[in-house]
Amino acid sequence: MAAENFAAEVASLEKRNRKKDIERRFVEGPKQPWRPTRHGPMREVILTVNKDWFDADLAEFFGEAENQREKEFGALAKQWLIENFGDDVIHARADRDEAAFHIHAVIMPRATVEIAKPKARVPTATATRRMLQPSIHPFIENYEAAQDSVGEWFACLGLVRGERRAAAIKKARENGETPPKRRYHAKTWKWRAEQELRVQDRAEALEADKIALDERTARVAERENEAETVLAVAEGVASGAFVASEGGEEPGLVEAPAATPAETPLEDLRRRSPTGFARAAGVFGRAWGRLFGQAQAKAEAEADSRVASAMEQIEQADAKVAEAALHLPAKTRALIAEIRQTIPAILRRLERSGNGLPAASSKGQSQRDDPGEEGKFQ
Repeated sequence: MAAENFAAEVASLEKRNRKKDIERRFVEGPKQPWRPTRHGPMREVILTVNKDWFDADLAEFFGEAENQREKEFGALAKQWLIENFGDDVIHARADRDEAAFHIHAVIMPRATVEIAKPKARVPTATATRRMLQPSIHPFIENYEAAQDSVGEWFACLGLVRGERRAAAIKKARENGETPPKRRYHAKTWKWRAEQELRVQDRAEALEADKIALDERTARVAERENEAETVLAVAEGVASGAFVASEGGEEPGLVEAPAATPAETPLEDLRRRSPTGFARAAGVFGRAWGRLFGQAQAKAEAEADSRVASAMEQIEQADAKVAEAALHLPAKTRALIAEIRQTIPAILRRLERSGNGLPAASSKGQSQRDDPGEEGKFQ
């Protein structure tokens, strides 16, 4: 379009023999075929309805794959765009990238403008230019008129025009009243940038949640392995497959050689959960040691009590034997006295064995003990 306008302008200057103007225009080159404005030469049109209206469609209820309200709305939107903008609709599509279904269209407002000779007494068209001029379309020039047209066009679907906010603001200002607040309509590029930031933030949040979930899952799996290990150790101890280890500084467990092997060996349990195995082995090892310590102490106490009772009975019997020997003949008393000389050594060995001392340590001392009453028999 810019090249066509440039060629037509140069041809017009050549026709009028404007050599200096031709040289100047060749230096300037083609110009953009629109007047600079803050909105640019093209326009975007979005046709939509409240999301609830589309959601109320019964297509899914009747087993239909396509939303019938979306289909009817799209067909009417296409007709309205062609009716009002014709070939200037260079792009149109149905979108679901926002909350509600909508039709998005791009308008290129192409116009042919006649250029009159400057400073001419009678304005006469000397050339034509193809321009991008949004104001050639009444509905771009007057937004409220476009709203009215859309409301009438879609009335057959039971839809009504949106709130006449601009008219209400204008009327309030004319009456000296406080106008209602204008609704903020974000620019498309700005809205998309905000949506991209939201999507990025949501993706980062989801990634953080995923990492946290993975960490929690790993901790739960570790706890499960620990619990299963503790239960397996407990079952092994209960079945007699595992017994307390001896000789170590720390209490532990070993596999009993003569017992039926456990379902899971100790080494496998240790590898599955070192923490759970250490905790279970420590607890059961200490409990095992405490139980055996108590049993050993009780057994030793009972043994000491029996030894003391036996020694007391032997001493009583020896005293009675000594007393009875006084009434026997001298030869018999001598024999009894010889026998009684060995009784103190036997008692000392028995007492020492009950106390956990070696019996041999009493050998040298037995000869120095008082023979007791046996001397009376000689």
